Amino acid sequence: MSELSVAEANGFVYEPVRGPKRKIEFEPRSDGGFERIEAVWNGCQWRVTGREVVTTMRRI
Repeated sequence: MSELSVAEANGFVYEPVRGPKRKIEFEPRSDGGFERIEAVWNGCQWRVTGREVVTTMRRI
């Protein structure tokens, strides 16, 4: 498993069987970590539902 670089850190959108689309993004931070941002689509725009600082990411 390799660690992600800043250039590889993006995010993804997924559509559950029930409920609205959801989005997870990873934004680079000045300290070298990332901020994970979760959002849900409300029909007009993305509404942020959670944030968390992430220090390390690996591909699985």
